[in-house]
Amino acid sequence: MVQDVTVATPSPERIRSQSSAALTAALADSYRFLDSLGTQLRSQSGDVEHLEAEIADQRAVIKSLRADVVRLHTAQQTDAQDLFHLGGKLLAFSRAAQMELDNTTKKLFRRRGWTSARNQDSQNP
Repeated sequence: MVQDVTVATPSPERIRSQSSAALTAALADSYRFLDSLGTQLRSQSGDVEHLEAEIADQRAVIKSLRADVVRLHTAQQTDAQDLFHLGGKLLAFSRAAQMELDNTTKKLFRRRGWTSARNQDSQNP
């Protein structure tokens, strides 16, 4: 004996109703997601503007620091040249006056490769 099995098929009205509800829910989810992305974009845009302002400030500081380094380097070179000049004058004066230099000055001159008159005399027999 064969039984007749009937499958209940939903009515077209019911299919349209379920399909419409699913589409409405999916559309609502999409709008919420789109709104969330818009909020994130506005937040990130504000962050980018803040970072751009910081970068501009830091570039100005870097430019100022570089100018300071150049200025200090030039001053240091000038000071070194002045000190060498003064050291040479001191050594020449001490030789001309036949004055003994103090030990600290002698050590400094030796480190620089300069010798006092007495040291030169003892090195040249």
